[in-house]
Amino acid sequence: MCSWTLRRYVFEELRDDFYMSTTSLTEAYRQFTTGVAFITTHGRRGPNVMAAEWTFNVSYDPFLISVHLGPSKATHAAILETREFGVNMVSEDQITAMGFAGHFSKHNVDKLSSDLFETYPAKRIRAPMIRGCLLNAECRLIQQITMGDHTSLVGEVVEFSIDSSKSPVILHKGARRLGARIERGVELAVAVTPITMAPGSTISITGELTAPERGARDVYVAIVDTKGGEVSHADTKTGNRGYFSLKIPLPQDIGPGAYAVVARYGGAQATARIQLE
Repeated sequence: MCSWTLRRYVFEELRDDFYMSTTSLTEAYRQFTTGVAFITTHGRRGPNVMAAEWTFNVSYDPFLISVHLGPSKATHAAILETREFGVNMVSEDQITAMGFAGHFSKHNVDKLSSDLFETYPAKRIRAPMIRGCLLNAECRLIQQITMGDHTSLVGEVVEFSIDSSKSPVILHKGARRLGARIERGVELAVAVTPITMAPGSTISITGELTAPERGARDVYVAIVDTKGGEVSHADTKTGNRGYFSLKIPLPQDIGPGAYAVVARYGGAQATARIQLE
């Protein structure tokens, strides 16, 4: 193979690898499911709005929200300048506004001049807030963290309002509506601590019953060997939220090997594994 042909071959291989990796990465990114928010600011260049998918509640007390932005974004610069920003969670009624806010930059377009956005003055920050959203939160910047090619800008919420009549926009391979709630049937889950123990030890068992009526329900728990024979058992009762916990001592003469903890309630059953050494 001549050098020119070899170079072309290598280039084509690298090109194909790059294409496959970038397309597969794009598909990987699209597997995540998030909400989206209008992030509002008011810096030296005036008021602005952008649509940000990576906006999350990251603490209950204090109430903290982080928004993850690329450093080149006009909103990124405005937040660092003013140390504040508004978070306005997008509702289904605002799909067109969401797209517009995400497709254009303050570097080129004064987006808030559009009648897609109905704003109102915030109470404790300069940034405008946007009507028609699920949540409007006024935030003071308290921390910035570089995370790869983005910055996590963490704000403490100093004022907020909600509109429970609104439905959120869900992003997963495009914008989607929030579907019907998944109703769970009568199911059990159980776990043991620790997984590995010695004969004569006391095993801690924790579980959960999900059912329309799950409080104060009797659950039967047994330790069984590989042939299904019970070596120990106990009855327990769920708490108001369906949780249960108990301790069962293992016999001193129990042999080493694999065992299972089996929890039963009605026709529902759950298992967890343990190993005796």
